[in-house]
Amino acid sequence: MPHVPDAALTPPSFLPPPEQFEGEPLSGDAPGGGPRRHPLQRTVSVLVVVAMGVLIGSGAVVFETTLNPPAHQSSRSSPSPGAPTPTPTDSLQLLNLVAANDLPEIVMVVAVGSTSEELGTGWPIDANGDFLTNDHVVHNGESFHVQLASGQEYPAQLIHDDPGTDLAEIHVLGLREQPFPINEALPSVGEPVVVLASQGATGRAPVTDSQVNGLDESATVTNASPGELSDYRGMIRIPAKIYPGNSGGPMLNTAGQVVGILTLAAQNGQGAFAIPIAHIAQEIRNWVGG
Repeated sequence: MPHVPDAALTPPSFLPPPEQFEGEPLSGDAPGGGPRRHPLQRTVSVLVVVAMGVLIGSGAVVFETTLNPPAHQSSRSSPSPGAPTPTPTDSLQLLNLVAANDLPEIVMVVAVGSTSEELGTGWPIDANGDFLTNDHVVHNGESFHVQLASGQEYPAQLIHDDPGTDLAEIHVLGLREQPFPINEALPSVGEPVVVLASQGATGRAPVTDSQVNGLDESATVTNASPGELSDYRGMIRIPAKIYPGNSGGPMLNTAGQVVGILTLAAQNGQGAFAIPIAHIAQEIRNWVGG
């Protein structure tokens, strides 16, 4: 992968240096080290895409023949409009609560192609079995399924796909979860956030807390597959280190609302980038409403 120039990742001068922002997992690293990587993983001039892939031998996936009921149900509520702004200490506590509440509903998305499979993260957008992820996770897939943290698998169907926004929606057969609420407003620089991922996809801790340290960021993917988005604009930036497999994972605020979808990571590990919900909210409404 090409070297990322340090200058390309230097935060604005009014921000503290990156080490003061570096997000730490809220739980320990997964045993066994880092994840495997697909030899054709996309690279970018400033960033690398964080969908993880692994080679497969037969190109076939065997689904469970009996669909099981949902593994869990939960309910969510957002603070009232007049709720006080949390202090930094309160923010960390709130992010821990958000992560504990929502992580059980995160799924690993598996897109099986003719010669490889791509792994990413998905989260529920409605109560009908529909989950959001990135287009680049499913773009080359021919069949799909999801896996829970327990290892339980459910077959899935790709129902909406937009390479122009790097957004995709899959319908999971036999699995119903409570939808994550979305926030259509852009977060503020300095706002605390938490990123959730499928541990099976990343091979790392599934929860990382961080802080918004950039808006309206741009990046160009240098080896995108045909038809995939290569030029990204208007991205949210955080200084946390994330991994292949984080792609499609939700970025949530202290109210438990999704404000972005994790999509890219800086090649040197010093930063990650998310598509703002503010830019794709209408498309999500159209998909869910349709």
